[in-house]
Amino acid sequence: MHSLIIRLKSEEGNVMIVAFVLLVVLTLIGIFATRTAQIDLLVAYNEVPYKQNFYMAEGGVNREAAELGTGAPTNIKPLNDNTKTTRNLGSNYSYRYLVHQLGAYVAPKGYSAIHFSRYDYTVQAWSGGGTSPSGEVSVASRVYKVGPKAE
Repeated sequence: MHSLIIRLKSEEGNVMIVAFVLLVVLTLIGIFATRTAQIDLLVAYNEVPYKQNFYMAEGGVNREAAELGTGAPTNIKPLNDNTKTTRNLGSNYSYRYLVHQLGAYVAPKGYSAIHFSRYDYTVQAWSGGGTSPSGEVSVASRVYKVGPKAE
């Protein structure tokens, strides 16, 4: 027992062992921090094209819904026709859309039920797909407009 206490008191090499352990711990922390930063960069890199496609599809839904408010909308297809139409918005941007009329319903409160009807539509838009890294993004909405009574 006496020899053990003497050997520890001399502290020969103990400082080197402690320094080595600290270096190993700091190295591991650095490796994990680097990996976390790399993963964050990859997530951010993949998020940009997804957001671009989402905003393009959302804008397409709003654009086609606004078209329904015109006097004679040209973007409505029969319910059994599921062919998507492409609208180009310049050389690099386009979206595909599909608009179906669901039917005529009773007008909302505040409108005469004798003279007006509510016309419901589904509006869907797709953007991306093909070679896009984020894949295809779809946005759908149900909209209505109030117009003259359906016969």
